[in-house]
Amino acid sequence: MNQQTSSKKKALPAAILVSIMLGALLSACSGNNEQADGGGSGGKGAETGGRPVITVAVQANPNVEDYETNHYTELVEEAMNVDLEFLELPSQAEEALTKLALMVSSGAELPDVVNIYLNESTVYDYAAKGVFLPQDDYLNDASIAVNFNKIPEKEFVYNAMKQPDGKVYSLPRYAPYEWNEGSNRAWINSEWLEKLNLEIPETTDDLYNVLKAFVEQDPNGNGKKDEVGFVGSLNGWSQNPRVYLMNSFIYADPGKTYMNVKNGQIYPAFTQPEWKEGLEYMNKLVKDGLFSPLSFTQDETQMKGLINVPGGMAGVVTAGSYSTFGPELENKMTLLPPVQGPSGFAATPYSPTLPTQLWFITKDAKDPELAFKVGDYMLDSELSIVSRFGEKDVDWSDDPAITAEYLGPFEESEGLKASVADLNPSIWNNPQNKHWNDANPAYRPLELNKSSSNLKKDAEIAAPNWQPAYAAGYVPAFPEEVIARLAYTPDELKQIANSKTAIDNYVNESAVAFITGNRSLAQWDDYIAELDKMGLNEYLEVTQAAYERSK
Repeated sequence: MNQQTSSKKKALPAAILVSIMLGALLSACSGNNEQADGGGSGGKGAETGGRPVITVAVQANPNVEDYETNHYTELVEEAMNVDLEFLELPSQAEEALTKLALMVSSGAELPDVVNIYLNESTVYDYAAKGVFLPQDDYLNDASIAVNFNKIPEKEFVYNAMKQPDGKVYSLPRYAPYEWNEGSNRAWINSEWLEKLNLEIPETTDDLYNVLKAFVEQDPNGNGKKDEVGFVGSLNGWSQNPRVYLMNSFIYADPGKTYMNVKNGQIYPAFTQPEWKEGLEYMNKLVKDGLFSPLSFTQDETQMKGLINVPGGMAGVVTAGSYSTFGPELENKMTLLPPVQGPSGFAATPYSPTLPTQLWFITKDAKDPELAFKVGDYMLDSELSIVSRFGEKDVDWSDDPAITAEYLGPFEESEGLKASVADLNPSIWNNPQNKHWNDANPAYRPLELNKSSSNLKKDAEIAAPNWQPAYAAGYVPAFPEEVIARLAYTPDELKQIANSKTAIDNYVNESAVAFITGNRSLAQWDDYIAELDKMGLNEYLEVTQAAYERSK
C-alpha cells in the first residue's frame, strides 16, 4: 500500500454516510469512522490513486486495531491492485444487523460487499429481495474463481452454501477441524481410577459401577462422602450431560434438535424406544445418587466452582474444552470415549464443518466481478494462513528448519509433523493489526489444521494433547448418515414456528422431568400423545423438505 492511501481516511459514497447517520438514531453504538473527502462512484468503480475502490461493510472487532492499515488488508490490496474502503458496523451482532437492515430499507446506496456474519434466513431474505447478487456464474468459472476451484471439497462447500432457491450468494470460510466436529466430550478422573484400581469404563454397566465406586469409596481422601459421580451444566460449551449418556442408546444430536436421518428419511430420536431406555438409565443414575441433579440447574461458572477443588469433587464431567479444569485438576482428567449401551451402540454427535458464508456482493457493486475476484483471492492458501496466524515469518512460519523445532499435534500418534509453526499465538483473539480475526473468506484444509503447532519440542508441556485420543475414541463414533444442514425457507419457518418451539422445549423439559423422577416413565405414552397434538407430523414434513433441499 502506498503512503498516500495508508495515511488518509478513505472515502465512502455519501448515501452510505447518510444511512449511518440514520442508524445512529436507532443505536448509540459507534459505526463507521470514515470522513467524506470527495470520493464517489461512477463507471466501473471509484478509483484512488489509479486503483479501483471496493467498499466493504465489516463488523467492528475489538481484536482488529485498524482495518485500513491492517497487514492482511495491505496484502489483498497489493495483490489485487485495489483499494479497500471500510464501513464499520457495530461490534454487537444485533446492532450490526439493525444498521444493515436500515441501510437496505432506506434505499441508501450499499457498499460493494457485505462481509459480516448473517444467519441463513437473513441471507435468503436479502437474496430474494435482490439485495445480494448470486455468485454461481463466477464460482463455476475456474478462470474467475481461481482459488475456489482449487478446493478439493469444492462440491461439498458449494452445495452447503446453497440457499433454498438453489443459488449461492457468498464465498466461504472453510477450515475443517475434527476437534470441533464432535464436541460433546466426557472426562473422567484418572487419579480416582488409579486410587481405586479401576479401569476406564467401556459400557454403561461399567460406567454405573465406576460411578458407584467414586461416590462410595472416598477417592478424594477427605473422609467425607461428598464425591459427585457424573455432572454437567446448563449452558457451557457441550456440557449437557444428557447428550453424552443418551448416545449410548440412540444417536442424539442437540444441534439438530434431536432429529435423525436413516436412508434419507427424517425421524425424531425423542419418540423412539431407545430414547426411553436412555431416560430410564439416567433416572437410575439419579436415584442411586450417581448423577448430580445440579447438572440441570447450574451454569458453567457454578459447575467449575463445584469441580475445581483440592482432591477433586467429580468423577466424570461433560465439557467440550479441557479449559473447564483448573490447576487443581490439571492433568488429572482423562478423555472418556463414548461408552456402549446394552445393545452395543455407542455414538457421539457429529457436526461436520460447514462453510461460513461471507463476502456478499450487493446490487450496488460497481464492478461485481472484480469484487468477487478480490474475495476469491482471500481463498489463496498462503493468505488463508495469514488470516488466522498473522504475518508470515513473523507470526508463523512454514520454513522446514523452523517447523522441525515444533511438535505436531499428531506427530507421535500419526507421524504427522508440524507444517506450520505458530510463532506468536498470543495475537489470536487479542488486539492486533495483522489480520481480520479470520472474519473473511479463507480455506485451510484439515491436514493443515492437524499439523499447525505452537508447541516447541523442548518446551514444558502445560496440558496434555487430547487430539489423538479424540481421533481414536470419538471420530469412529460419528454416524455414517448425518444431517449436516437444514435449509428452511422463511415461509417454512413461519409455518412451523410455533410447533417447533413448543416441541423443542417440551422434549427437553420432559427429558429432565423423566430423568429426575419428577415425571414417571409410566407416562411415556402420554408424552408421545402430547407431541402429536403439538404438530409433530407437520414439523417432520417441513424438516424432511428442508433436508432434501440441503443435500
